[in-house]
Amino acid sequence: MLNSKFVFVRLCALLPMSGCLLVATARPAIAAIASTTGAMMEVTSPIVLTEAGFESSTAIAILNEGSTVTSADIFVNAFGPGTHGGTPTPTLMIPAGTLVNSYIVHFNPIGGGFATATGAVFFDPGETIIGVQTYSPLLYTTDDMLGDPFAVYPDVFIEFRAFETLPGIDGVTLPVDMGSASFTLFAELGIDQARIITIPEPGSLSIFTAGLMLLVIRRRRTA
Repeated sequence: MLNSKFVFVRLCALLPMSGCLLVATARPAIAAIASTTGAMMEVTSPIVLTEAGFESSTAIAILNEGSTVTSADIFVNAFGPGTHGGTPTPTLMIPAGTLVNSYIVHFNPIGGGFATATGAVFFDPGETIIGVQTYSPLLYTTDDMLGDPFAVYPDVFIEFRAFETLPGIDGVTLPVDMGSASFTLFAELGIDQARIITIPEPGSLSIFTAGLMLLVIRRRRTA
């Protein structure tokens, strides 16, 4: 499903030295979910993604947040093939200026009761997962930059917003082709959330990889 989000374009070159104009424009997203299985269910905004918002004891919601050129470096703590929990480190940095797609995963059992759910999301061919944020502090750093402007996100820090180990070990499994993500989530008295960050097409993946290599070289030279 295609989505859209508002971006601000800085038109400094066309204005006097006294300042810059911020113009809000709607930009169609190129992010798309091909299919979901199990308890995973695609939702649309406007939607409330807080403990008092969207509730279901049988469905894991996933919202297509759209496409963004990152305005700052961002970090993911679950990356590469395998099963990952909520461990905060190690992290992978996605450099500022990278075109990414993002999706927020949300599991919030009715009435704050205990529930467990398993489901998977599959992306369009060519879209590749860079990584997933499964650690609460990382989610808060990207809500404003990557979030859907018509969705409501937690505005008060919740330590257990993302993955935990009680009442069960939350996990996400990424395959070798990095084209899908499978979640097993346990929630009680709170929500389980994660943010999937992808590169929209193979050409962008090559640029992203080259940018990371250049960044490593620069850091080695300045070390």
